[in-house]
Amino acid sequence: MRNTLATSLLTLFFGFPAPIILALVLNEARQGFFKRFVQTVSYLPHFISWVIAANIVITLLASDGMLNNILVLLGVVKEPVAFLQNGPLFWWIIALSNMWKEMGFSAIMYLAAIASINPELYEAARVDGASRFKQMWHITLPSMRPTIVILAILAVGGILNAGFEQQYLLQNNTVLEYSEVIDIYAYKYGLQNSMFSYGAAVGMFKSVVAFILVLIVNRISRKVNDQALF
Repeated sequence: MRNTLATSLLTLFFGFPAPIILALVLNEARQGFFKRFVQTVSYLPHFISWVIAANIVITLLASDGMLNNILVLLGVVKEPVAFLQNGPLFWWIIALSNMWKEMGFSAIMYLAAIASINPELYEAARVDGASRFKQMWHITLPSMRPTIVILAILAVGGILNAGFEQQYLLQNNTVLEYSEVIDIYAYKYGLQNSMFSYGAAVGMFKSVVAFILVLIVNRISRKVNDQALF
């Protein structure tokens, strides 16, 4: 449970605001080629399976990988760092690799919310002398609030979904203490040990917790800003 909560909270902390920031940056981009290029590059990882994505991460973070070569070349470290064999770093690797994979695709929903904003609001703001930053702060972000709130509620509800494929493919024997999440636990006991009812119970537990969290966060959101999922 500790590993599940740690990786999920880190993923939520980094992964939730990242697509919002990306959507805002893309919205402010004035060069069409740059905007399309960034969108394409950021969307592609979502369509790559975790089997391929995990191998990319492992290759990048290997002792003789690109990241270590750059760090040694710049003099940041004297010897290569064993990133994937470092338990405390494993949670961060999970969170950041998940952010890299899903950030671009998640930004689509925020870009859709931005596209629905009335252009006359921006025109009125420009007439009043508002800078692009003030337009973003006072028009774009408030208009995105309903979408942000709904996705935040759903994200909190999935706090126990630490990602089986990602964790299973990136883990190794040296970091088992930090990589054993509830999904892997259910897989080992439910499938490998043929304890199917036990595995189903773990899945039911996750569903109940998710439902309760959604209800709680939804109620808090409705009281705080009158915006909620239902």
